[in-house]
Amino acid sequence: MSNKRKVLKLNKDIKLNVATVLIAVILFYVIVRVIAFASKKPITTYRVNKSNVNNNIELTGLAVRDEVVLKSMKSGYICYYIRDGEKIPKNSMVCTVDESGQMYNTISDAESYDNLLTKDDYAEIRSVISLYKVGYDDTNFYDAYNFENNINNKVLEMTNEILMQQVESNNTNFSLSAVVSPYSGLVTYYLDGFEDYDIQNVCMTDFDRSSYSKQTLKTGDVVSSGTPVVKIIASENWNIIAPITEEQAQLLSEKKRVAFSINNSSYKVTAPFEILSKDDGKYINISLESFLYNFMSERYLSLVIFMEENSGLKVPASAVTTKDVYMIPIEYFSAGSNQSQNNRLNIQIKDDNGEVTLKQVKPTIYTWDNEYCYVDPNVFHDTDVLLDITSNKTLAVSLLSTEQISGVYIANRGIAEFRMIEIIKTIDDFVLIEADQGIKVYDNIILDANKVNENQIIY
Repeated sequence: MSNKRKVLKLNKDIKLNVATVLIAVILFYVIVRVIAFASKKPITTYRVNKSNVNNNIELTGLAVRDEVVLKSMKSGYICYYIRDGEKIPKNSMVCTVDESGQMYNTISDAESYDNLLTKDDYAEIRSVISLYKVGYDDTNFYDAYNFENNINNKVLEMTNEILMQQVESNNTNFSLSAVVSPYSGLVTYYLDGFEDYDIQNVCMTDFDRSSYSKQTLKTGDVVSSGTPVVKIIASENWNIIAPITEEQAQLLSEKKRVAFSINNSSYKVTAPFEILSKDDGKYINISLESFLYNFMSERYLSLVIFMEENSGLKVPASAVTTKDVYMIPIEYFSAGSNQSQNNRLNIQIKDDNGEVTLKQVKPTIYTWDNEYCYVDPNVFHDTDVLLDITSNKTLAVSLLSTEQISGVYIANRGIAEFRMIEIIKTIDDFVLIEADQGIKVYDNIILDANKVNENQIIY
């Protein structure tokens, strides 16, 4: 008897059930989300911080003084007797011109003057050198010429004393022609071409310091008849004029006096001013009655005009965006039930049967003034009609005026929510905004507003 084997046939068809389908759907969803996340461009946020910013105006000004240039009536060697910066009375002799050159030759033949220099003289020279080294800047090479002039002035003062001592020690009659000042004032020994400057003819090229040069007048120079030999500053009144921008002119428009410092000095000066409008821009003209002596050897001055300090929140300019909002007359707002604040609007709605019903909505109000509320347009339809329940006047939403406001997208809840801002000042790539207007310290905002849309899910 043969053994018969039984062969079992397996069913090769895969039967789908609910569990299999559910697992496949979940797996597909996970794969899609992973791919979407990997291909999604990252959105960077910025944490808002407080900041204090001043509106101080920094300018380069031109010193304009009442400067009188005295000329020599003779030709010869010049010899000065008044220190630079010294004040002289009217009809005082400032210098002499040695027509024959005998006095100059006598002095040139004299022995070394080193023994005439005191410790104080050397200390003054070292002081001038130290000041130059401290303020040296590679970008302002023209300061080297100012340094040279300052050193020359110091040496000139000492040389004058030496000359007087040498002349007194030699009983020789020299052919000298005196230069007498018909004015009282401060004596200075440099020329720069701005002696007859007219403020009313100011132009922007006057402030190009790279082309500025000074000529120092010193003892021993050979002069011709009619050559300038000394400058007298005849009045204590002087002016500082400087170019300003339209924005700076607007900041100063309501002021009559300004407080400022000169050349980073520690003291504050207050003086009246005026704004001049010229073809190439605007200029501030400050009138002063003091401190002339402190800056008489300088033509260009650094000014810092002190303005009010602003405080607020600092945000990147790239985070700022704009939004169009509706301007709705305030009389269309009313209070809701059990509410005292007029922050709701009444909208007339007409159904398919032509019956009119009233719906009350509470829109997002960004700001308001004496006439209008500026609200988010997203809660309205173009077919909506607003009702003033007091006067029964109506206003179609399609006829509302719009206004553009500035704002940022806040991302605290993972959604790009628009918040209105008020910009106080722009500083380079940042703006200073008013605090407590929908944005607070440590809020996270979208760094680049152009990369998102309002109410977009960020994460």
